[in-house]
Amino acid sequence: MGSITIYNEIQNALSHGEKVVIATVIKTMGAAPCPLGSKALIRMDGSVYGSFAGPQTDAKVAQEALKVLREGHPASAHIHLDADKGEAVGSCGATLEVFFEILRPEPRLIIAGAGYVAQALSRLTSKLDFRIIVVDDRRDLTDSQNFDSQASISFGDIPTTIRKLEPDEATWIVIVTRGHNLDKEALHAALDTHAAYIGMIGSPSKVKRIFRELLDDGVSRERLEQVHAPIGLDLGAETPDEIALSIAAEIIMLRKNASGVPLNTLHNLLSSE
Repeated sequence: MGSITIYNEIQNALSHGEKVVIATVIKTMGAAPCPLGSKALIRMDGSVYGSFAGPQTDAKVAQEALKVLREGHPASAHIHLDADKGEAVGSCGATLEVFFEILRPEPRLIIAGAGYVAQALSRLTSKLDFRIIVVDDRRDLTDSQNFDSQASISFGDIPTTIRKLEPDEATWIVIVTRGHNLDKEALHAALDTHAAYIGMIGSPSKVKRIFRELLDDGVSRERLEQVHAPIGLDLGAETPDEIALSIAAEIIMLRKNASGVPLNTLHNLLSSE
């Protein structure tokens, strides 16, 4: 299978939000049927695109790839090819040393709503390695001039568009629409996805009311507990720019698995040595 073909398949998987493992042959021992540098793509369901020898070998490769996915870091493994099953060229079999690396899709930030907070947030997060998508149903606000030049603007019904975008584990959703009902509908749509993060703006009383309504609609308490609402860190934010900063700060904190506490409380420089 040509390298161009497999690279196209990798790009296609990443563009659809898939996390995949790339297996590369880095050493061969014995009569291996594939050359150094041979590659295969393994998806999260264990399916393999490309082949090193045959179904027996590819199943072993997929098994190792899924182990790498579970553990979350690259690794290498030796894969033995059984000559009796016709997957090695010679009668003594062969062994492949295979390197496995995880490729993750580019993280997306879906901003539901196109008001002042959304506009400020698009500018702040444009430097945070997100592919930004702003969704709104108001034509006058979905003007690209209101947003960072890297943001993509999607005009249409907000809940419907969220579902069409098929948020995955590399997607973060921020809900900052113009009202209670739309926030609720957008949140309900977001909760039907596999988004890594869902945050919604609003006062505690508004958030509580929306949560209660969604519970009545059949959304589980456990799922609602995963929502970051009210969204953002407590910075005393009041203006759209300040609110956007508090949201961006929470996103950075969660991406980096940080505590969010002031650094001077972590490092007491006046304490005795």
